[in-house]
Amino acid sequence: MLEIRTLVTSTAIGVCLALPALAQVSLGGMISGNDFERIFEITGAYGPVERRSNDDGPWIRGELDGTIYTVTFLNCNDANANCTSVQFRAWWDSDGAYTVDHMNQWNRDRRFSAAYLDSQGNPTIEFDVNLAGSVTAVNFDDTVQWWQAVLDQFKDMVIEPVASGGEPATAATPSPPALPSK
Repeated sequence: MLEIRTLVTSTAIGVCLALPALAQVSLGGMISGNDFERIFEITGAYGPVERRSNDDGPWIRGELDGTIYTVTFLNCNDANANCTSVQFRAWWDSDGAYTVDHMNQWNRDRRFSAAYLDSQGNPTIEFDVNLAGSVTAVNFDDTVQWWQAVLDQFKDMVIEPVASGGEPATAATPSPPALPSK
């Protein structure tokens, strides 16, 4: 339950900080994997973003609270169009300071992300978003808020403690809900 409260608090703080920028972003209509400009606009309400492109198509480089992240468009056709999902991703250079156990602990306690060590042993966190059939702009904006909260928690609980020579913070495992009595 502790991690849910922390996530909700982080989300609430993120929303308050983003309100001035969100006032300039339209949250009407639907968003699909073809709406690069709308996704760029909504992510840009939370921090600086840049348009990027490579052989796999367009992608976004953003920054949230000092952390660089990317948004890549996935499950696209051969023309890099009609994408059905996007993936938020952030990583940190670590010089081998993190272990698989650190990533496994994060993954055991969290629902909205996946953490792992990349091929160079750097901690990486990803957050996949299904856009098949489209989602409302309000829903996608909420997704960006979740990403911001997940990123903040990952930094606070995994990256910063290990970077300063400690161990990642362990969140209490929530108790299962009580079964109704007969």
